[in-house]
Amino acid sequence: MNGGSILRNGFLHLDNIINVDNFQKIQDNIAEVTGIAMVTVDYKGKRITTHSKCSEFCKFVRLHLDVGHLCEKCDARGGLEAARLQQPYLYICHVGVIDLAIPIVIDGQYFGAVMAGQVIIKDEEKEDLEQIVNNKYFNMELEKEGELKVLYEKLPMMTLDKVKSVANMIFHISNYIVEEALLKITSNKHNDKILTVGSFKTTNLQFKKANKVKTVEENLKNNVNLDFSEDKNNIKCENKCDIILKPALDYIQKNYRYAITLNGMASLCNISPSYFSKLFKKCIGDNFSSYINKVRIKKAKELLEASDVPISNLALDLGFEDCGYFIKVFKRIEGVTPAVYRDEYNVEK
Repeated sequence: MNGGSILRNGFLHLDNIINVDNFQKIQDNIAEVTGIAMVTVDYKGKRITTHSKCSEFCKFVRLHLDVGHLCEKCDARGGLEAARLQQPYLYICHVGVIDLAIPIVIDGQYFGAVMAGQVIIKDEEKEDLEQIVNNKYFNMELEKEGELKVLYEKLPMMTLDKVKSVANMIFHISNYIVEEALLKITSNKHNDKILTVGSFKTTNLQFKKANKVKTVEENLKNNVNLDFSEDKNNIKCENKCDIILKPALDYIQKNYRYAITLNGMASLCNISPSYFSKLFKKCIGDNFSSYINKVRIKKAKELLEASDVPISNLALDLGFEDCGYFIKVFKRIEGVTPAVYRDEYNVEK
């Protein structure tokens, strides 16, 4: 997963729009069910997923026949045609195998493509398909290489109609996923604008009516409030964070005692880790690891006040692998060690 800005060199990059790990799983599942090999590339042709179900035949061709450049030429030409047509493009590669380039196009902008195929169809069905790169020597290679011929015969055979149906299915699924992910991002940016401008207007109005001024930063911070009361041990998300981050926030509240990773929470929210981290900091006002520690320390205080559980046991129960680290984090947040906090609480009672 690439980090950094979603907008690079003036372009939105596919690997930062979608959660690549989730997309890879979907790609793997489709490839397994259909028998069609798949890989996803960005608008430059750079792979952002690994190959799913790549055939042994194509692996052999690329490694042993010194024609990898022709394979790449086919992919490049197929991707360009798909981008131009803005719909799946089926073609015959230089070794006679059927491939398909499935563009990811949102509002006319080309973000990349799913390159798929590595199947064979009957000769009479090939008439309407273009062989975009000619390799007149392949038939000789096929006859000469016994292993190559065996691998070729193991390629899945399909009807042209089925290949077209699979191409359309991948087209709709991949474009829907990217469009939804992009909608979250653009909606967030739009809401940021409204929130910033609206906060200034609201502040001015409040000053006139109640002589009470709040800064834009305070308004933003107040949009996400922590509520750890017994009846509402949950996160109140009164803005866009409710839609995007709520699955992760709810999960953290219920599973704070277990190991929680940023990548796992980004996957749960179906956004990239880099975007999750940026959005989390912006909406919550704290970085991811610090927030989890604060949730755990809040619970630690409750346990220290209500029980005499040994500090070492309490640390493990809260998800800290090391008691010393727990004490260090607790002191940094609360200003005293857990033992001192417990003693002071008991004295006050």
